[in-house]
Amino acid sequence: MPEIYANWSASIPDFHFHYLTTTPEQVTRNYMEFIYKTYPLGSFDTRPLNFSDVSATLQIRRFLLDKIFQTFPQRKFILMGDTTNSDVMKAYPAMLKDYPGQVQCIFLRNTTATDDGDLFPYDTSGFEGIDQKQYMFFNVADDLKNLDIIGGNCYNPSVKQNVTFGFQGRGFGNAAPKQSAVTSSAFGLFVLALALNMLI
Repeated sequence: MPEIYANWSASIPDFHFHYLTTTPEQVTRNYMEFIYKTYPLGSFDTRPLNFSDVSATLQIRRFLLDKIFQTFPQRKFILMGDTTNSDVMKAYPAMLKDYPGQVQCIFLRNTTATDDGDLFPYDTSGFEGIDQKQYMFFNVADDLKNLDIIGGNCYNPSVKQNVTFGFQGRGFGNAAPKQSAVTSSAFGLFVLALALNMLI
């Protein structure tokens, strides 16, 4: 992923990275240090401890995404995440529907394709009716190479999607057989839940 992000940063004009984590801001120092040593520099959002605003506390990812989309209505966004985050699986397709024209691509790493245990079934029902060109579930970083994201083609047809618009996998070892495994070093230490934006 560092190579993919570095390539996007170098090849796409006015590309800006915005890192969004739901980790409370009081414990994000090591997280931020890792991001800034490994990935392109950018802005950062963390979970505010704001108990006076219920939506900011209970639905933090959506709250932060709404805030950044409304702050930069002229920007187009690439949303990056993984299938272990149920809030991402709901929020990302909702952002595409709620902010038409602002979401350029949605990329979600399918962690069940390579991880042991399959503890995280995920719900793809929010993607029903969305043009396949606008999103892709990917397995390894190389699946994201050579995509025309500026042109709005965010789908690599060589990556099988197998999306049935409902719960994928059943968790606790009951899902479909795994694809070939990838070492964690090929994808970084963990998958980032990111909102990346670019000005086109």
